Amino acid sequence: MMRYALVASTALATAICAITPALAQDAATPAAVQPTAPSQASDGDIIVTATRRETTLQSTPIAVSAFGQAQLDKQQVKDVTDLAKYVPSLQFNQQGDQSAVLLTLRGIGNDSAYTEVADPEVAIYVDGIYSPRSQGASVLMYDMERVEVLRGPQGTLFGRNATVGALSLISAKPKLGEFEGTVEVTGGNYDRLGVRGAINIPITDTLAARVAFVTDRHDGYADFQPAPDIAGINKSAFVTTGKKYYAADQQSVRGSLLWQPSDKFSWNLSAEGFWDTGAPVIGLLQTPRAGTKRWSTLSDTAADTDRYSVAVRSSMNYDLTDGIQLGYIAGWSRIGGSTQTDADAGALPPTGQVDANGNDLPLGAFGENRTLSSRYDFQSHELQLKSTGEQAIDWILGAYYSHEKNRIRFDIDQRNGYRDGTFSWAGSFIQANRQIDSRAVFGQAVWHVTDALRVTGGLRYTSDKKEDIGGRNVTYSGDGCSPADLAPGGACQSGIFGAYPDATAQELVNLLPGYSISSNDVKGKWDKLTYLARVDADLAEDTLGYASISTGFKSGNIQDNAGLTDPETLTNYEVGLKTRMFDRRLTLNLAAYYSDFKGYQVNQAVTFRDDAGNVIRSQIVTQNAKGAKAYGLEAELTANLTDNDRLQFSGTLQKTKLDDLESVDGRLYDGGKASSIVQLQGNELAHAPRFSATASYEHEFELASGATITPRISTHYETKSWLSYFNGDANPFVNVNDPADNMSDRGTNGTDWDRQKAYFRSDASLRFTSADQNYSIEAFIQNIENGKIRTNASAFGTPRYDPVFLSNLQPPRTWGVRAKANF
Repeated sequence: MMRYALVASTALATAICAITPALAQDAATPAAVQPTAPSQASDGDIIVTATRRETTLQSTPIAVSAFGQAQLDKQQVKDVTDLAKYVPSLQFNQQGDQSAVLLTLRGIGNDSAYTEVADPEVAIYVDGIYSPRSQGASVLMYDMERVEVLRGPQGTLFGRNATVGALSLISAKPKLGEFEGTVEVTGGNYDRLGVRGAINIPITDTLAARVAFVTDRHDGYADFQPAPDIAGINKSAFVTTGKKYYAADQQSVRGSLLWQPSDKFSWNLSAEGFWDTGAPVIGLLQTPRAGTKRWSTLSDTAADTDRYSVAVRSSMNYDLTDGIQLGYIAGWSRIGGSTQTDADAGALPPTGQVDANGNDLPLGAFGENRTLSSRYDFQSHELQLKSTGEQAIDWILGAYYSHEKNRIRFDIDQRNGYRDGTFSWAGSFIQANRQIDSRAVFGQAVWHVTDALRVTGGLRYTSDKKEDIGGRNVTYSGDGCSPADLAPGGACQSGIFGAYPDATAQELVNLLPGYSISSNDVKGKWDKLTYLARVDADLAEDTLGYASISTGFKSGNIQDNAGLTDPETLTNYEVGLKTRMFDRRLTLNLAAYYSDFKGYQVNQAVTFRDDAGNVIRSQIVTQNAKGAKAYGLEAELTANLTDNDRLQFSGTLQKTKLDDLESVDGRLYDGGKASSIVQLQGNELAHAPRFSATASYEHEFELASGATITPRISTHYETKSWLSYFNGDANPFVNVNDPADNMSDRGTNGTDWDRQKAYFRSDASLRFTSADQNYSIEAFIQNIENGKIRTNASAFGTPRYDPVFLSNLQPPRTWGVRAKANF
């Protein structure tokens, strides 16, 4: 840790020393306005709403990063995955079955938080309304007023599942009395084509409308490998043409209204739709087979995604008096659709051989995951009463309620060898009615002790209830099957493959011999009081210091096996410094934190097998670790070296450690054997590199016509990091000599398969802007190094075979051209 601290501090000090002469030389020149957000104070500072009221970024005593649409465009940020490079401590993973983006902040996150079974630790808010699922338009960033990333627990004002932070997306609002618009076209490799735009329409003096849209598509990055040319194998069962995995095809449109009939009342209303007909991400071989490329897959399941989301959001504010405002924020959303994914990813190609029982070899080599249908309905209501204007005590009181109702049918099929091989196992998980209710009351006050000293205190009481009503697991058991039924092609060997999509669980069992039902009926209720205590002070002109202690809470979980998981809590201790120097040409924000995480909910898929190695069942298992510890230092620096030169830096030093947890790595070992359990105490958390940083530099060349040419370069660096809390497969607590284990080589698979090595990733662009700034043309390239950057790790084939390791990847090198016009 000290070594990384020395490297980072030396680099930061060198950068500051290098730019100090330039800053001092230009000290008499007015500071350039930072083009990071359209919402700015009179001195050019960014306006944020991290405290649920408008404050400037530099006067907000929270570790928060803010980006306006102009800066998002410069940094080629089109969704939340692109944002991770520029926010200290923010990491992401992508999940294929549900097309979800999973966020980790300060080392704490959950790679299974994509259905109602698991909630995220990083909450996503769109226009102040919680978005429970990280899917659909909630992760797109188009026509934004700004994007704020709040680091540290936001348990008082934001509440639900903002355990370690919150991502707040604020869309651009209609403007009264202004007609304006923008349109942008992007093209690039992999046949990328994207169009986005917005138009603001004044209807009357008190009513305005805004319409924004985006469409973005590109071909898949993963090529199809040719079908194996082996006697006895049906080559037509393999996918060699059509839509490729990692393809994108997304569209979204948003319509907004602003009604402001008086100075006392305003109402913002918006509706948004999103459609995704691209393809899922998929695991690719970490070590490609001879003659194949890393970006390729041997697939016997066609890629398919058909997902949608719709949302309506409303925000009303009414000034009761000159110093008190009443606000009501409400939202409704629905996310749904279907996905079909090749779960085995071609890890074990068929051999054309069969075993003594006539099973195609290798055994268990085909897997298909299919979300046959899903629908997540969510509504929330929040009432706020708060002070406005300059007061000795700024205060806010609120009440919150949300309700979520979910249903899903998720099918799994497994066969030996490949799709047309002999039957192995199948299951259908039919959750018809899962509901979540959350209620909360909260209050926070800021006491201005003096003009330079402020003390903040806040409380929030949360009560959550979750229940599964009628959820059923329909899984293959072989019960009631005759020897003829169990023979290849027999009645009990048909699998599921989305059969009888409208059938109930009981109807499905009646139609498919050899299957049985287990119940998921369960309910749980949890509550917690969270708090915030903070002091902040103006240490000098343009210098703010703060110290805080805050807590976060995430309620317990219901599980697919009708079980319950306990809640998790986080206590965070933090100090920070925000300062401007050299006539405000340099902005430096620092935050140091220590987080004590209790009851960490860890989720993973575990497969259970019989003594012959046949799959009995698979399920997501949620456990509570005793906890985890995380501490670190975050830095953000912006330097206007001259009126035409700009340098930005963000970086994180962090250390994480898992407390007591005994668990089974279901990617490698049989979950039904007690000897598979290992102790993970002391392991590092996933997606938590010890050091990560991004540096960006741009220079603006002014032409005689007044037009400008701006080259920009940025590079992101991370030290090595783990991709799961198991930290590979070399745990000293493993008993490798237990013959009952049936896994004599366990513990010898090494650690590299579960670890992302250190890497650089660089982006560059060149932008021409007309003198009147009405149009611009930009060429860009991303991932210049074409690095194979993994976001997760999985294994296929164990315990019968040596494991074959797979990973989802960030996009390869991409390039393109963008043209934009304003009117």
